[in-house]
Amino acid sequence: MGISDRREAKDSVSVNVVISFQALPGKAAELLPLLKDGRDTSRAAEGCESFELFQRQDDENRFVFLETWSSIEAHHKNMTDNIVATGHLMRILPLLVGPPDNGVIQIVD
Repeated sequence: MGISDRREAKDSVSVNVVISFQALPGKAAELLPLLKDGRDTSRAAEGCESFELFQRQDDENRFVFLETWSSIEAHHKNMTDNIVATGHLMRILPLLVGPPDNGVIQIVD
């Protein structure tokens, strides 16, 4: 990403969100398909510009979503309608050490 690209991204209304998950020992293989389902559902949601799932190479129990949304409202609507209301989040939580860590992030120059 060049300097002008970073400036455009900084000036845009898009919102970047990061969410970290830590699976309980022995539960990563069970958690992964649920995270993939959530990713795929979210990618189809209105306002989703990108949505990627990563797994740490040095710790198979740690996963990260890196998301870009047209607005924070679009992100919240997806969470409410597609993840919480459908029971998807409740299927994930028992497989985690604790609740997911999440927040809005921005590029730092």
